[in-house]
Parts: sequence; C-alpha cells; structure tokens
Amino acid sequence: MHWRKRFSLFGLLLVVSLTAVLLSTNLLAPKLTLATEALLQPAPTQPLGYYDYFGKLLSPQQAAKLVRQKGIDPASPGAYERIGAVQITQQLIEAGDNIFLNRKVGDTLGIQGVLGFGAGLARLQPELIAAIQELGGRPTTNLRLILQQDLKLGSHFYPKGSAIDTGLDILLGATFPIGLKPDGNFTCAVCHDVTSQFGDRLKGVPNGDLNVRFLIALAPNSTAGFARLDLDPLDPKYQGNGKAVIDSRGNLVTLPDPQKFEDAFDDTLLDVPFGHFESSPDGINNTTQIPSVFTFKGGPYFFDGQFAIGPFAGLSATSNGVHSSEGNLLAAAQLSAETLGLDPEVYLGVVLQNAADPRLRLPEGVRVKPSEWLRQVAPDPEQAELEDQFPAPGAGTYPNLRPSLFTYNGAIFSPDSFAQNDIASGPFLFANNAMAAFQNSLVPPANRTQENITALANGSVRRGAQVFQRANCATCHAPPFFTDNKIHPLSELGTNSARARSRLDLKDVLVPPKLYTLNNPVPVPAGAEVLDVPTEGISDSPTTLPKGFLPDGGYKTLSLRGVYLSAPYLHDGGVAVRADSLKIQPNGSFTVVDPSGLGLAGTLSVGKPGDSKSSLRALLDRELRRQVIAANQASPALKRDNLDGTGHHFYVDRAAGFTPAQQTDLINFLMALDDDPGQV
Repeated sequence: MHWRKRFSLFGLLLVVSLTAVLLSTNLLAPKLTLATEALLQPAPTQPLGYYDYFGKLLSPQQAAKLVRQKGIDPASPGAYERIGAVQITQQLIEAGDNIFLNRKVGDTLGIQGVLGFGAGLARLQPELIAAIQELGGRPTTNLRLILQQDLKLGSHFYPKGSAIDTGLDILLGATFPIGLKPDGNFTCAVCHDVTSQFGDRLKGVPNGDLNVRFLIALAPNSTAGFARLDLDPLDPKYQGNGKAVIDSRGNLVTLPDPQKFEDAFDDTLLDVPFGHFESSPDGINNTTQIPSVFTFKGGPYFFDGQFAIGPFAGLSATSNGVHSSEGNLLAAAQLSAETLGLDPEVYLGVVLQNAADPRLRLPEGVRVKPSEWLRQVAPDPEQAELEDQFPAPGAGTYPNLRPSLFTYNGAIFSPDSFAQNDIASGPFLFANNAMAAFQNSLVPPANRTQENITALANGSVRRGAQVFQRANCATCHAPPFFTDNKIHPLSELGTNSARARSRLDLKDVLVPPKLYTLNNPVPVPAGAEVLDVPTEGISDSPTTLPKGFLPDGGYKTLSLRGVYLSAPYLHDGGVAVRADSLKIQPNGSFTVVDPSGLGLAGTLSVGKPGDSKSSLRALLDRELRRQVIAANQASPALKRDNLDGTGHHFYVDRAAGFTPAQQTDLINFLMALDDDPGQV
C-alpha cells in the first residue's frame, strides 16, 4: 500500500510539474513575441503642430497650459516664444532643410580670409570642372579628380595625372557637388547628405568617404585649424622665420616658421581617415566619424553627448556649435589658455601670420599684439569673426566671452532678422531651431538590398531580434529609438578616452546657460527678455558638465537606427572591416581571408569603405575585434590619432554563449533597422 501511495504522490507531482512547465512556456512565449514585435516596429516620428519645450514634446493643449502657468495669455503675440517653446510646422522643417542644404557654414573672415578654404578649392578648379563635365549629368558618390599639374601638400607629393578620390557626391543632372558652393563655401549637406543609387538626395546619411583631410589641406593656411589637433606651435622644431608678437602679458614671443608649421599640420591632417572630421579646438587628436542625423529622440547629441540642453534637447545647440562655437577659428582664442595652455595673443598670431588674405597677415617689421592688429584690419568683430553671431546673455562681452552648456565659446549663431537675402534670417535662434526640426523629421531610408529582403523573408531578422533581447542589448539600446539617451562614463565603456576628454578643461569656467526669448528680433534690443535654460536631470548644476562626463569623460548611447548606413563603428570608426576580408560559412562561422582589410588602416585610411555587415561582426565578436584593434594599433598614424576601435566590450559570440548562426541573425536584425524594420 505504501508504494501505491508513493507512486500516486509521485504521479501527482509529475503532473503538477509538467503543468507548470507548460503554463510557463505558454505564458512566456507571448511576452517574447510581443517584445520581438516591438523591436520590429517603425519608430514614432516628429508630430507636426506640437511644440518643443527645451527637449520636451508638448501637444498644443499642453503648451497652452504651460504658457498660462507662466502668467501669459496664449493668444497674445509671441506668447509661446516668450517661454522658449517652438512650434513644429512643415514650414519650419522646409526652412531648416533649405538652410541645411544651401546656407554656408562659418564666418567669411575665418573660413575664407584666414583659412582660405575657397582658395584651396580654386587650386583644383580645372580638375573639378573637368570631372563634372566628364559625368555628363550622371550622379556619383565619389567625384574623382585627375590632377592636371603636380601638387604638394606637406611632405605629400601628388604628380600630374594622379587620381584623387574626393568623396564628394553629385546628384543626377547636378552641376556641382552636394553641399559645396562655386564661391568656395560649404554647407551642412556636404557631410550629411549623399547620392542614392538612383541619383537623388538621401538626407541625413553620413558621407562616410568624404576626403575631408584633403579638402582642408588644400587651403593655403590650413594651420589656422591647428587647435583641432595635437600640435604645439611653440615646439622648437618649428622655429625659423616666424614673426615675433607681443603676448597678453607684454612678453615677446616668436611664432613658428609658417611653412614648417603648415607642412607639419598638413602631414598630421592627411593621416586622418576619410569620412572623419575634427571640430573641437581642444588640442587633442580625437577625430570622429561623420555621424548620421536621424536625430528624433536621439539626444543628447554628438558622440560624447556634450550638446544636451536647450531647444530640441540640445540639437539646436549642436547646429549652433557647427556655425559658431566649433567653426569659429578666431573666437577660439578666448579660451586658448584654458584649453590649449596657449596665450590668446600667441594663438591669434599663429592663425593670422600666414592668413590666406594677405591684408590680414601680421605686418612685417612691426611687433604687435595680434588682437590689436585684427581690430585694425577688421574694426567691427560683428562684421568679421562674429558675422551672424553675438554674445549669449550672461556670457560677458567679446573677446572675453565665457562658455556655457549651450555654447562652448559664448556666442550664438542667429542672423539678422531683417537681412533680405539670407535664408537663415528670422527671429532669435530661428535658423538653429529650423535645422533641428528638419533633422528630427528625417528617418533612415529603407534598406532595400537583396540581403535584407532575404533575411526578412527567411526569418533571420526576427531571430536576430530575439538574440538582441537575450544578449540584453536593449538595456542601453532601448526601442523604438534604440538608445537610453544617457552618457556612460569611460569606466563603464572602456573606449579610447581622447574624444571623451574634449570638454573637461571647461568644467571650471562654465556660466549658467541663458537665451533670449525666441520672439526677439536680431539685432536683439536692449532690455530683451532672457530665459534660464533648464538643466535639471542633465547636469548637477547649471555650471557643471552633463552627467556621465565627470571625472574622466564619457560617451552617449548612439541610436542604432540606420546603422547599416554608418559603417564602420564606434565614435572613432575603429571597428572597420573591408568587404571580402571575411569568408562566411553557411552556419555563420567565419575566417579572415584578407587581413589587410582589417581596421582603419585597411579601409578609410586608404580611402576604402568599411563593410557594414563585416564591421558589425567585428563589433560583436571578441576575437575578430582583437585582430581589428591590433591592425589599428600597428599603424603609427592611427595610434597617434587615438583611433583604435577599443571599448564597448559587449559581445555576442561563442564565449558569450551564442552560436555563429545567432551572431549572424543579430547582424541581420541590426541591418534591418531602417524606417520600418519588419518590412521591406
């Protein structure tokens, strides 16, 4: 009898256990399916008619309520603008598109008169014309020039007949490259728009093969950008025929030999990979990839998240940086002592002594303070280096402006409201807000490659979404925008620190960020209303860097939307693998068949693109990443430039418990993250 009782009890336990297993399986399966479905849904888009309020999206009703809470009648003129709210309209987006595509970047004095960008392009005008004529109206993603005469840049010699890949894109039927102007100016689109296979404009896609280094090195005084790289102008090896100037303490300082320093700068610049740029005057070699601008809900902005406050969650501040704080060569002297350890007069002397426009060059035989000389030849800074820019409220007076979390040189780009022929003309901050609204309207174009069609049809993309969940990728790359909108410290990421350190020298000199109310005209009248820009939840105080920056710097979580268009990977582009460098087996395992295609040394450093799927595999597979990092670190130029592909050690490989097939499925899922990941 006892054994019967025991058997009955055992049977009961078995039934209960099996029931529990079945129930748990049936209960968990829908959750997994629902979560997978969420990963494959299109992300929400920026709604028209809503308002941006310092990064918060408000319905018209919510915005009106907020205006009333501020003690203002919503029906009164400029009511929403007075509190800093921007209505998102189709008209605003179209204006932003026009500015982005057609409006020049930077001040004419600095970009043309000092650096000489247009003068550099003019050196190759015959080659440009010939190459465009050769196309006969056909589009291209890489305008190739054939030199009609010898060319020397630094120690680099290009003989007549050499082919130069510029990476400039030309649309079907166009007569000049996207974002480049016949007068030698350039626009945002030169970096952030490309030509599709059909010859039309793909907005917001990074021009990953743009030969930025060559285009800048052509300028006769490219040295004006020396603060963007790690070059000390007072190093004795650059001494020679430099002029002597008086620094801010009255000391006599001999500047570097202009030709020696120009050659040294060009040599360093020409080591930078294609598709990379450097805008921060921090004296650190920390170039980054040109990013995509599918920006909606993707803040904070830039790779380190330094633009995090103000309208559109920091995106307006990003545009301001491009047109002012990052692109202003002369105004950077204000903070050269803090950021470079270089006296402001010495900084200006280096920039001016070989200016492209001879009228701006320091005088011969006379020892001057460069700042005083600048005001002699260009008396009004608002018509010179502050063209279309002026001091932010609370930042002080030029040339002693203090930085804030909104503007890192204390100036704001906002052209005259009454300018007749300027498409950026409007109320205060109009152009920056319009470009932000435009960028937020962009979505990644559909991935209609046969590979993606096949991966969707055979279930690989869906299986990859499940791997994405299992590997906990969504912890940081949370759908639907595939970011957690946070800056993660270096200690967590283990990534090369160079870019992360870019703003640390400003941590003790920031002033509280303020803006004029958005209903003000430009020039802003005396006594204009001023807004305190909210920083709550972003930084510990209005004068501290965003959370995640301190003590050693950090990087933001990048959105994965459109990642198939932005190879190679990480902020430095160091996770790079050339097409056909790997042989992929049917089960997803791979072998390296061409080691020369690993790393930047085998891709963008030599003008060859990184392959998206192969580079993603290097991001996910620790052994392949080890080989890529080794290839980067074997290059003295890449090592000097801090481009190595280290960090983000979150792998989906055998060592992490995943099969090669699952790794492949995850790659296919990532490649599918376009405007509608679950559909072709």
